[in-house]
Amino acid sequence: MIVILPAAAAAVTALSMGSAYAFTSPSSLGNRRASFFGGVGSRIPGRERVGLSVFTDTNQEESNMFEGPMALYKERDACGVGFVANANEEFGTHKVVREALVALDCMEHRGGCGGDGVSGDGAGIMTDIPWGLFPEQLTEGKPRPGVGQVFLPRDPERRAGVKQVIEDVCKQSDLDWGGWREVPTDPSVLGPLALAVMPSVWQFFVRPPSDQDEKDDDVRDGWQRTLYLVRRRIDVERANRGLVWDDDDGEIYVASMSSRTIVYKGMVQGCILPQFFKDLQNPLYTSKFAIYHRRFSTNTSPRWPLAQPMRVLAHNGEINTLIGNLGWIKAREASKSSLCSIDDLVDPATTDDFLQLCNTQDRPDALDKLVDEARSDSANLDGVFELMCNSRHRAACALMALVPTAYENEPGLKNNPEITDFYKFHGGLLEAWDGPALLMFCDGKSVGASLDRNGLRPARYSITDDGTVYVMSETGVIPGLDESTIIEKGRLGPGQMLNVDLVTGEFKGNIAVKSEIAKRNPYGEWLAAQRKDIGSLAFAEDRLYDDVTATAAQCSFGWGLEDIGMQIADMAGAAKETTFSMGDDAPVAVISEKPHTTYNYFK
Repeated sequence: MIVILPAAAAAVTALSMGSAYAFTSPSSLGNRRASFFGGVGSRIPGRERVGLSVFTDTNQEESNMFEGPMALYKERDACGVGFVANANEEFGTHKVVREALVALDCMEHRGGCGGDGVSGDGAGIMTDIPWGLFPEQLTEGKPRPGVGQVFLPRDPERRAGVKQVIEDVCKQSDLDWGGWREVPTDPSVLGPLALAVMPSVWQFFVRPPSDQDEKDDDVRDGWQRTLYLVRRRIDVERANRGLVWDDDDGEIYVASMSSRTIVYKGMVQGCILPQFFKDLQNPLYTSKFAIYHRRFSTNTSPRWPLAQPMRVLAHNGEINTLIGNLGWIKAREASKSSLCSIDDLVDPATTDDFLQLCNTQDRPDALDKLVDEARSDSANLDGVFELMCNSRHRAACALMALVPTAYENEPGLKNNPEITDFYKFHGGLLEAWDGPALLMFCDGKSVGASLDRNGLRPARYSITDDGTVYVMSETGVIPGLDESTIIEKGRLGPGQMLNVDLVTGEFKGNIAVKSEIAKRNPYGEWLAAQRKDIGSLAFAEDRLYDDVTATAAQCSFGWGLEDIGMQIADMAGAAKETTFSMGDDAPVAVISEKPHTTYNYFK
């Protein structure tokens, strides 16, 4: 029994009422969480009144742990993210999906909640396509179809128009149409905010026009490129037909379109996801892996499309170099050819050449934009990463190039010069997307996790004796996991990565996966043959101007003693820019009584 003095109870109550942001209401979700997870994490009725929460564990044993004042334990640190993977079964197991959903629910303290106490900032799961749910789409000896998961308008007339666009684009691209399937959902579990903007969720199926060798990985990669390009055509054609609406029923979004993976996500809390999407409760839903994500919205307002995972990534953190990254991606895409034909989206060689050699950013007549300032940082990173995965980059290779480690003078890499050479080579091709960022990724062939070089997001992993790999933002999210079955555990450090091959089930740690990628090409030889290192240049020692002329010029252009003593002295004497502390309390130039340089007026 817990005994709380009245004064302490009053303090807890006062603190809890001071919360500036609305998070999960224990009373509003207790029954819902218990209904699916059989009591794991469910609230005990009547125990919330004094700011405590008493949970039951998997053995239904009551815990009397005091969690602290609500205003403190309700604080959110960042998104919750992780994955569960076991590639030992050919088509995976429902156990993998179930464990990922339980882990997602245990990440609830890392997610945000709407003002109604029920709607979430977003939660979702990415898995293999659960072919057991629609066996009629499979034909023995034929390639697996592509499956699109799409958010459509609630209005029947609008929905019919968008569905027709999707069918037409697929048929015009010479794909065989396989039909529609309405995803079974239960809107009654949604909060008012999420329900008011809930889309109608549908799946559609398409097949390649000719038989393909299902076992040929290059052929399947070509089919994946086709699906990628067709998906990027849909919004262009929809806009051409005027099917664009600026209201709460006008957001159309393809959550995934692939022959390998599928994404179920929404503006919900973690425990609500499997109740809303009934497919997730079906034992026929099997997968070799499941990436899960619970969102805490920081830079953008919650929306159904912004829930994660994205199409190939799940991201905890933010990209603080976003503006520069978008500018450089646009510039690099613009340097590629804009004269490429995009008529044939089926031939693997044609799509391969198109993605590698042609501008995919500035083709408003054919493709939606690769990156866009209107999208979130996660969505933009996902878009670039998806392009690279469809351009003959392995997923791990693409992420190494996009989110590099701090490799210079790194003792851990002294015995692996090939990794250092990889980063030096790609440093001249791509600018780093810097976080803090913890990234879970999957291209359908492997699943992995990577931490950016700042290392400010936690990531831990455990491997059990049956080959299951658990990666999570924090330990303890898999209730009932037997510690005696764990054969290896650890955490990701700054710039580190791990990877699980979904075909062989092989687990690779940081050095193993990076060394394998780096040895695929002779990056060191390429650098030695092509890179030119520019050393320090000799400076003239003779003065161009005498004191009188220099002083007159400085006065004319508004330079003061502080500018010359701090900035110019550092640049001329130490060959570096002046380092300032954060904050500048000097008056802005326009109201200052002192003369300023022209540049100061445009700060």
